[in-house]
Amino acid sequence: MINLMLTPHFLTPNPYSRPGLKLSHIQKLVVHWVANPKTSALNNRNYFENLKSGTRGIYASSHYIVGLDGEVIHCIPDNERAYHAKNANTYSLGIEVCHPDWEGQFSLPTYASLIQLLAKLCHTYTLDPNQDILRHYDVTGKVCPKYYVQHPAAWTRLKSDVVTCYQEAYLQLPTLETTPVPEKVTASILLNGTPKQVTAFIECDQYYIKLRDLADDRLLVDYDCTKHLPILCVKPNLI
Repeated sequence: MINLMLTPHFLTPNPYSRPGLKLSHIQKLVVHWVANPKTSALNNRNYFENLKSGTRGIYASSHYIVGLDGEVIHCIPDNERAYHAKNANTYSLGIEVCHPDWEGQFSLPTYASLIQLLAKLCHTYTLDPNQDILRHYDVTGKVCPKYYVQHPAAWTRLKSDVVTCYQEAYLQLPTLETTPVPEKVTASILLNGTPKQVTAFIECDQYYIKLRDLADDRLLVDYDCTKHLPILCVKPNLI
């Protein structure tokens, strides 16, 4: 189940962080680290917003920012380009991720929300988590997101977790039809003139008993494994 704390908080249209250029076909999702430990999703969103003045001459933004507590801010509509990965800006969504220190490993709440966000976007845009989720490093060679560049196994695990989340959230397994179990009751029968209690099964208002329940000191119940037939006969010493 996808349960994201996602808040739309779009940047003001401007040449430096929200140029308004159309993004018509989303083919990849690019994950970044913010490279600014302990800052929040809102801090980083406001950094992008403040670039609109142009005084710093910096072009930068992302579509989403995942915060330290798992909150997600949607900065730019998915059908517009963000400035996050050079040429990949024309075919990808950018996701910036906050982190508590310079090592760059995402906290548990951050990681959990990132996994859900990636699974949701893969479902929305029919993407393959194993092939279509990239690190900034995979696009430009920049060491970003740092921890997941320096620890490739952690990156592989992250994508595997997205696959699991995707399957649990969006792939509904068919419900198997179950055959009702016949009701069991205790029935009385006369066996060679002697009353006997046996377990019976009721199905379609008919009573059925097991052949082996007919066995007693006079009647032998067996099974022919060659002919695949049950055998009922009087015990030899009584013939």
